[in-house]
Amino acid sequence: MPAFLLQLQDIDESGKDYAFDLTPEWLDAALADSPLRRDPNAGAGHLRVHAQKNGHELLVHGRVEAGLVTECSRCLGLTPLPVRADVTALLTQGAHANSPADVELEPEDLDRVPFVGHEVALDELVREHLLLECPMQPLCSPDCPGIEVPQHLRPRPEDFGDGTEVDPRLAPLKRLKDRLSGKQE
Repeated sequence: MPAFLLQLQDIDESGKDYAFDLTPEWLDAALADSPLRRDPNAGAGHLRVHAQKNGHELLVHGRVEAGLVTECSRCLGLTPLPVRADVTALLTQGAHANSPADVELEPEDLDRVPFVGHEVALDELVREHLLLECPMQPLCSPDCPGIEVPQHLRPRPEDFGDGTEVDPRLAPLKRLKDRLSGKQE
């Protein structure tokens, strides 16, 4: 059952404001298959939207706020991720669910979200905006050192050299670099 429903008969050209809570249960269900989780210390999130009819279309504009956590890409610790995202969508009365799946879309069709019936559910739209606000490589802090590599797993200096010797295959390039930078051997 959708949590964020708009009834079309309640909305006119001047529009209507809606306020919804993103309950912990909804956040848990919506983010179940993603790397994001709700922050247990943040409480419920909020969705505030203004919906107005524009002919046969419905313009929805608002803001979603939620406290989430995800895993740091370097140290794998939990990283708080407060989300504050604008939500804007042009919803259009779409074809019925029995319509063919292979339809060629025009560029302007990509800006529209289809809906069927007299109710509009915003659940997928809200979930999409929450997921898009997560960075691809979240960090707990910009200077996160990452996971400490145990000494017995670190490479030995004799395996890779001490850094002062040049690989003989790269010696011509080193000579060229030295010549261009003004150093002569």
